[in-house]
Amino acid sequence: MFGYGPEPFDDGFTGVTADELRTRFTGWELADVTPGTNPVPTYWFTLHRRTPGS
Repeated sequence: MFGYGPEPFDDGFTGVTADELRTRFTGWELADVTPGTNPVPTYWFTLHRRTPGS
């Protein structure tokens, strides 16, 4: 998943943090966070679906 960082933008929107993704995507494991190369803070978030019992 590609997302903007948590810093607020001039238009009142803000991006997402790793903790927010963990909260919103229960049943998924946040396996990696890689910074993007854009001029504004961006990140690639790698999520893996948890299997039952894990």
